[in-house]
Amino acid sequence: MKKRFCLMLAVLLAAGAFASCAARNTETPDAGVSPQGTADAGTVPEPETAPETEEEIPAPPVEDMKGAVLTIMNMTPSAFNWANTQIFAAEMNGEILNDALYAREQKVEELYNCSIEERETTDRGGGDMSAAVKSGDHVCDTCMVFDASISGILTQGVLLPWGELDLDLTTPWWDSAATEQYNFYGIQAAVSGAFSLYNYSTRHCYVFNSDMLESVAPGTDLYNEVREGTWTVDRLYELGAAGVLDLNGDGAMDKNNDQWGIVSSVTRHYSALLAGAGVKYIDRGEDGVLAFAIPGSEYAQNVISKLVQLNVGNDIYTSGTNDIGGGAESPIFYEGRALFIAAYVGEAARMRDIEFNIGIVPPPKFEESQAQYYSLVEGGAQSVLPKTLSGDDLHKTAVLLDAFAYYSWRESVPAYIDLVLMTKVARNEDSSEMLGIVFDSSFYDLGTGIWSSDTKNQFTANIFLPKSDTVASLCAKIQKVINKQLDRFTKSVLEMQG
Repeated sequence: MKKRFCLMLAVLLAAGAFASCAARNTETPDAGVSPQGTADAGTVPEPETAPETEEEIPAPPVEDMKGAVLTIMNMTPSAFNWANTQIFAAEMNGEILNDALYAREQKVEELYNCSIEERETTDRGGGDMSAAVKSGDHVCDTCMVFDASISGILTQGVLLPWGELDLDLTTPWWDSAATEQYNFYGIQAAVSGAFSLYNYSTRHCYVFNSDMLESVAPGTDLYNEVREGTWTVDRLYELGAAGVLDLNGDGAMDKNNDQWGIVSSVTRHYSALLAGAGVKYIDRGEDGVLAFAIPGSEYAQNVISKLVQLNVGNDIYTSGTNDIGGGAESPIFYEGRALFIAAYVGEAARMRDIEFNIGIVPPPKFEESQAQYYSLVEGGAQSVLPKTLSGDDLHKTAVLLDAFAYYSWRESVPAYIDLVLMTKVARNEDSSEMLGIVFDSSFYDLGTGIWSSDTKNQFTANIFLPKSDTVASLCAKIQKVINKQLDRFTKSVLEMQG
């Protein structure tokens, strides 16, 4: 069966509702300090670490659901072709991920006496679900929605807050960083469960040519550097410099013929490094209010300035194109003419035809003193609940989604890691450990998703692409627009609470 919102006063008035939701579900922490101990670098949750043995965290209790059907609305691959949208498998076919998806679905259906089905959609913003809700029709129990569309669908008033479900979102098969990010003034608008691979395939990592690394920096063990916490931005550029080579000897670096240290689209590389430093474009202040975070953070501005300067006056990095979105940089790496490429994990999974060995590491820390690594998740999809979900369906959805996420975390996510490592990855055991770090260091920024056009894209086009260290002037130019957007959203969400 083919089974897929004066603002300060208003915020204070909403505090009671927030506390209620948080107590039931999960807390949204106040903005914290930077990884280096300076203020306002971004609110970042502690990493989620899978237990060493299954006995440490037991499976959710089994319950006879008496044939209940759980329906997940999911995007088709063609509608979301940059991510892994696969949640279901029609049958066993011998392919490791496919069979793991099929087996864990069958396990949940048999254990819980239920059916889990997919309702396909080509609408990334949850439009089909929204239209159904407005018509009073219940067409699914949860729906996958493009992360950039969450604010829009929330303010339409068609979502049921996840706090209405008796569901523990603090378990490792629910992404706590996503839970925190998509909790708006007490309304848990969206979550990310392990039953979906969207947010595994769209998180940032760096892939390196391990054959080239051994050649230009013999004896280097990047995996051990990651373990010891010495894998930093400075180290990335140090190694990158070693990889630069004028292959045709014409005295000029040419993206079409020469060897580079780091390649990537402008957006991908800088987004990975900025998030890797724990910096967000949009964050929550100590009062819990969403705000443009860069102007008030000396740390963030220093990080941006350094990232720009690292690429001035050298040939370590190239995008291969002046197009912000990039695309021309990939052939450079695929042809074996680059040491590193900033990539989505999903891209690494497709590197099967290259003729050299590769390795995978998380985006580097900004400094060694940083508490942990952070891997930006962007361009993925979150799970939302339709407002029509009610009655017995609330319990059914909570029980079955929790079970589905748990067995996915145990079985299909490891299979996805295996799928990624079926490329030409050197020392698979080490790379598997690195992918575990990437998956356990989720970092979300509303400025790379919902409000990216006003924040990330502005920084990319005006600072990172031209290599222009003009943070203060850009912030002054765009702050009014961003504040207006955030104020409007905050007002709308608080009004929804009555």
